[in-house]
Amino acid sequence: MATRSFIAKYDTDANVYDAIYCHWDGYPGGVGVTLRDHYDTDLWAKMLVNIGDISSLRDGFEDTERESYKKRGDTDVDTKTFKYHSEMVEYYRNMSCEYGYVWEDGKWNCYALDPQEINLYEMENADV
Repeated sequence: MATRSFIAKYDTDANVYDAIYCHWDGYPGGVGVTLRDHYDTDLWAKMLVNIGDISSLRDGFEDTERESYKKRGDTDVDTKTFKYHSEMVEYYRNMSCEYGYVWEDGKWNCYALDPQEINLYEMENADV
């Protein structure tokens, strides 16, 4: 069974969130650790969300790029842009995402998307 998540980067110039869907291993010990350990700069975060929706996140960028739904010919899988954090969370919550990861202020933040609330976890303290 998949643990769905979204991955986003806050664009400080445009004041928007650019986000993608990730189908597999969205829990903090999966996607969270991979983001923290392999996509830990503004450039990596931007490159990642520019891929569009992905099946899974891999340690290497090229491997993740091969997991892009675009590569297999799917449509409506481009990066989504949101003006408000709450709008983004609601969109992905409606897609049954359990976690969200947002690159902002030079670090990844993890959000557990409980049906009633959103809980923020610092990635530095992620339980792996």
